Amino acid sequence: MKKIIAIALACLLLISAAACSSAPSATPTPSAKAASQKLVVAHKGDPGGLFAQTIANSTFNGPIDYLLYDPLVFYDNESNSFKPCIAEKWEQVDSTHIKFYLRRDVYAHDGNQIKAGDVIYTLKTGQESNKVASYYDRFDLKECKAVDDYTVIVATKTPDPYLFYTLSGNALGIVSEAAVKAGGGPDAQQTKPTAGSGPYKFVSWERGSKIVLSRNDKYWGGKPYFDTIEIRIITDISARMMNLESGDVDVVLDPDVTQAKTMLGNSKFKVDNIKTIASNMFLMNCSKPPFKDVKVRQAMALALDYKSDVEVSMKGFGYVTDSIFANAHPAYAAPDGSYTNYYHYDLAAAKKLMAESSYPNGFTFTLKYTETAIYPALAQLVQNQLAQIGIKVVLAPTASTVFYTDAAAGNFDMYLAAPSFADPFSYLNFFDGRVSFQKANGGCGWQGPEELYTLIDKAKVNMDEASRKEMLKKIQAIINTNVPALVLGSQNRVLVAKADVQGIKYQVNGDIILSRASRK
Repeated sequence: MKKIIAIALACLLLISAAACSSAPSATPTPSAKAASQKLVVAHKGDPGGLFAQTIANSTFNGPIDYLLYDPLVFYDNESNSFKPCIAEKWEQVDSTHIKFYLRRDVYAHDGNQIKAGDVIYTLKTGQESNKVASYYDRFDLKECKAVDDYTVIVATKTPDPYLFYTLSGNALGIVSEAAVKAGGGPDAQQTKPTAGSGPYKFVSWERGSKIVLSRNDKYWGGKPYFDTIEIRIITDISARMMNLESGDVDVVLDPDVTQAKTMLGNSKFKVDNIKTIASNMFLMNCSKPPFKDVKVRQAMALALDYKSDVEVSMKGFGYVTDSIFANAHPAYAAPDGSYTNYYHYDLAAAKKLMAESSYPNGFTFTLKYTETAIYPALAQLVQNQLAQIGIKVVLAPTASTVFYTDAAAGNFDMYLAAPSFADPFSYLNFFDGRVSFQKANGGCGWQGPEELYTLIDKAKVNMDEASRKEMLKKIQAIINTNVPALVLGSQNRVLVAKADVQGIKYQVNGDIILSRASRK
């Protein structure tokens, strides 16, 4: 974990050799074969849109965004380092300004060249949309400027030790301003994107059916292997696996873990099981009763059988967590006994706290969740276990388009999500009472003590790894004690594919890079 944090600082302070070298391909792939090749990928649902700067974050977008767009820098999970992408090198000007030197051979899918002004336009569009504030709000637009066509200064409002994680994310794909305007503006780009420079170009989108992308033969990073990638929308989790077994698809994203487990050892298929930094969080709306009562929240945390729930729901494709940050997260600090941690199973203690709370006879609330593979199982487990302390949970599976809108509006009692921000302060927006539901794209509406906000503000700009980790440890202690969210394990990124598909890569947050895939 120290290594991951060190990498971010290394990039920021320019002690990474990659920043000073000529830019390698961001998506190195085997040479394409002469015969036409198509990769068919089974996906759980339609994305919220195809212009990442102006939509609330959706777990359905990641694999597609990385095909259509390139960020300034690329995170290489295998080497735990940041590599040049649209930016071929960079240098630190001061603690809040970085100068990026852009490649001169990067073109949007409509033919417009990507230049420094497009970087400014991307940051401005993302910030003004206010849909992905956890990424874009950190930039000081007045200080960002294009030095010339291929040199741009990116400025942040404060020193940011995790900036490069943000810059490499799918929400920070750079777009051509000219292409956006010629294509009808940001709204039109949501359904017919032309402004990205990624390895694949948009062809068509039949909602509820499929998204078709074609290879960008002029891609600066080298020609991808597959001529076409078809993202097939199959919402039924069992049907996705059935389509793989029948040969209709090549790759299944978010498979049923029970079905995935049966594929282990089958020579016709391969199962990727990648540990991630995501946490399954049940975020409570602490801005209203009954979740304003800390004893209620603590009792609920103690009523969950964490080990059993992870085993039952994840089938060996995940691990137990005991803090708001998953154990694999770079900011994670193991509970050390210096505070009371409620993320463990103790039914007797849970009943005692409920009896002492404002709701000794229990209450009823609604739990919202999306179509993600293990969410129904997790929701049912929580429903059953909270019933033991007199709490009735009404399960409300919700379409993703409605779900994310409701989360950002604070329209929920509790919702289940699995945030996977590498930047811990993007996570902490969920627990910072000064950040609105809209700005955090959800959260819990909990008002913490002033000590928490002081620590967050100081840690956010602290470039010293050791002292920042101590601050993050204290932050976790305060939040874990007050339990504004239940944390129930971290599910690994699971992917099942035909055995001849190779080269699929993963980001630190579990996002999938399909553009490097090929066949044996």
